Amino acid sequence: MTHLRQLFCQLSPTAQGYVYIVLTMLVWGSFSLLARLNASWGISAWDIIAVRFGVSAGLLLPILIYRQNTAFLWQPKAVILALFGGVGYSSLVYSAFLLAPVVHGAVFLNGMIPVATALLMLLLLKKRPDHDTKIALILIIITLTLMTALMLIKGLSFGVGDVLFVICACCWAGYGIMLKEWGFSPWQVMCSTAIWSAILYLPIYGVLLYLGVGGLGFGGVSLSHAIIQGAFHSVMVMIFATMTYSLAVERLGAFFAGGLASLAPFISALLAVPLLGEPLNSVMVLGLIGMGLGTVQPWRYVGVLKNRLFKSSR
Repeated sequence: MTHLRQLFCQLSPTAQGYVYIVLTMLVWGSFSLLARLNASWGISAWDIIAVRFGVSAGLLLPILIYRQNTAFLWQPKAVILALFGGVGYSSLVYSAFLLAPVVHGAVFLNGMIPVATALLMLLLLKKRPDHDTKIALILIIITLTLMTALMLIKGLSFGVGDVLFVICACCWAGYGIMLKEWGFSPWQVMCSTAIWSAILYLPIYGVLLYLGVGGLGFGGVSLSHAIIQGAFHSVMVMIFATMTYSLAVERLGAFFAGGLASLAPFISALLAVPLLGEPLNSVMVLGLIGMGLGTVQPWRYVGVLKNRLFKSSR
């Protein structure tokens, strides 16, 4: 383990960013599948959100108190991070996955994140995308437009879940920009998102549970399913992936990190066909290809490869 840590420290910041993105992709790819399984296992989105925030905050708060480093929690920015990257995003995304298949999330959520990020950076920070990014955005927008039109023409399902995915993308894009611009450390981001999300969400959830609102309280859910979902969404998603994504944004930037991490759900969308029995039609395949090209931006690497080959031939 020490040897691996030494090797990692010797990597350039950019290379470290790619490592963190791969780790984030592993969790995010699994997230799409497990979030969709909630529908099959009969787990309410509101229950899993309560576990996600409650467990993660319960693990982080004692460490934070022990370290006597809580001043950053009282900044308004810490609360805003939780509203966008915690309560807001989680409430939308879990609800969306209960209403729409994984492949819809891959396209309308993760495909929209680079577009939403670029638009928000232009509107809020007056930062224009570079040439390669413009090509990617045009490709993604054309793909989304064609997909939506084809879905409506062919009478395929396009509903509330898809709209929620688009709103989720805007929410997460804003969160990514805040991570980059506000200068919070990854540790502070993780604690702010988890703890303030728990403070804001759990009292409301507790009142609804007390009032006996239907569908809450893991009623009829097997213990093993509840443990699997609770452990994954609280520890792996809320703590581990929040940390790795923050570190990746710190090293690669909000647009590039968000775009690469968004590739993971495309893989999970393909896995959902054999694992969850979800349909995959030609329209969604078109969307996956278009979004994948726009996210990875292969022409960037072709240009770098040509330059290297040209230099070596000289």
